[in-house]
Amino acid sequence: MNFLVDQPLGGLAKWLRFCGFDATLMRLAPDKPGSWPPSQPQTHILTRQAACQRLKRPDLLVLAAPDPEGQLAEVIRRLRLAPRLFKPLSRCRHCNDPLAPLNRDQVQGRVSEHVFLHHRRFYECPRCHRVYWPGSHIQGITGTLRDQLNQLEQLGDRGDDPEN
Repeated sequence: MNFLVDQPLGGLAKWLRFCGFDATLMRLAPDKPGSWPPSQPQTHILTRQAACQRLKRPDLLVLAAPDPEGQLAEVIRRLRLAPRLFKPLSRCRHCNDPLAPLNRDQVQGRVSEHVFLHHRRFYECPRCHRVYWPGSHIQGITGTLRDQLNQLEQLGDRGDDPEN
């Protein structure tokens, strides 16, 4: 699944990338619908601009939540994203490219000595060459994702649909 995310929702794009989704930032102008990309299968456009609703695009989600975590929850809920679709921490949060495994010996001198000594797995963004490793931040990110998915599961179990 892919997302085209309105520029002001950069925090949401970062969270979608944390989840492993392709999330491309772009400037959306509701008064210039001809500048919008054509609809594509499995691609959703995300914005908070209420004026975009008049375009009546089936691939468009106009979000209400003001904060990135709330927006993520709204996207998960409204699209009913299944846990199997998530590939946490598999993309660069800056470039959006999929991360590639990196040999440990290739990171020496590129990360702090502490990180080098205490971690065994490393990944690199092929575009910006940032190095990633499973550090303590993973617990917070995966905890938030787990909470979001649990909330969706509870809604499904009760048969509630907040959109109706």
